[in-house]
Parts: sequence; structure tokens; C-alpha cells
Amino acid sequence: MDFDKIKALMDDENQEGFQLPISLENLKESKLPIAQIRKTMKGEIIVQLACIVLFFSFPFVVKMYELPRAVYFIFMFITSLMTLGYLAKMIWFLRRNSNVGQQTKQTILNFIHDIKLTMEVYKTGIIAGSLLLPISMATIFMGTVNGGKDWFSEWFLLKMSTTTLLLVIFGYLLSGVIIYWITVKWADKLYGFHVKKLEDILVQMEE
Repeated sequence: MDFDKIKALMDDENQEGFQLPISLENLKESKLPIAQIRKTMKGEIIVQLACIVLFFSFPFVVKMYELPRAVYFIFMFITSLMTLGYLAKMIWFLRRNSNVGQQTKQTILNFIHDIKLTMEVYKTGIIAGSLLLPISMATIFMGTVNGGKDWFSEWFLLKMSTTTLLLVIFGYLLSGVIIYWITVKWADKLYGFHVKKLEDILVQMEE
């Protein structure tokens, strides 16, 4: 829908006092949050792929004990598979909604529906990842040779007192909750604001 041509035709016909319907204005305005969501999502895909490569490169740069190294690769492999799963969903979303130049009320509704489904997949992946990532991070901090003693192997094999074990379990669960909370808040900040704006535009169109 070419809004500039519509306005030009109105000017040519000298329709004094004629105002562009609010629905057309809203459709034009909706292009901004849609384009911003797509731009942000493309950037996030690139960053996530770069992070996967970086994390897998870490054991080749820093010397680690054998058990922490093996655990690191196993958990990072599982985490990466889940990450690639929701990145594939994001790529599918971008391809499905590639035509941002022709907006109608229905396409905006479809866009909102698709982005919400995509974000649910994203958050589900983060829930799983938030339970695995703390272990991978523990191998980095406690399983490197330069760090001295292999504290990770003792922690992983539960060679500790009951009190220490309870503290480790609590710290593990707490770190998972913190990682999940930060990631979800970050996702809402990146995408939630623009989705809310699109929903407000649809409400104005209904009025």
C-alpha cells in the first residue's frame, strides 16, 4: 500500500479538509515496530551463532582438566542444539514475514501471532538452557588448569559434606533462575515493547 501516492491523489483533487483515515495512518505507523523487530532478530541470530563458536573454542584456548573438559563439551553441545532450535524458529519467522512493505490489518495480526509463538519457543529454550548453562560455566571457573586444583571434579562427583552439597544445589538452582530471569527480561525489552505498540495500533484501528 503506497501511502505517498494516496496523499498525492488527495492533494491533486483539492479535497479541502479531507483527512487520511486513521486506519491508513496506523498501518503506515506499524511498519516501524515491525521493521525494528526484524532488525533486532537478525542481529540476535548473528550474535547467538557467534557465541556458540566462541564457547566451543574456549577449551582449545584454555587448558582444562579432563573431566571438566568432557562435561563442558557435552553440556555445551546440548545447549547449542537447543539454541539452534529456536534460532531456526526465528529464521522461519523472518522468512514468513519478509514482506514488510505491504501491511494490512490482517498481516499485522498474523505478525503479532507469529512473534508471540516465536518468543514462547525462545523462552522455552531459555528455561532448559538456564538449567544446563550453570554447569558449563562451573567447568570454566573450577576446571581450568591455571586455576590450581580441579575443584569441579569434586563438585561434580559430589565429594563434599551434606552442608556443602545443599549450598551447591541452592547455588545451582539460584543461578539457573537468575539466568532465566535476565534473559526473559532482555527478550521482553527487545521485542515486547514493539509488540505492545502494534497491539495499541490495532486497538486504535478498531476504535
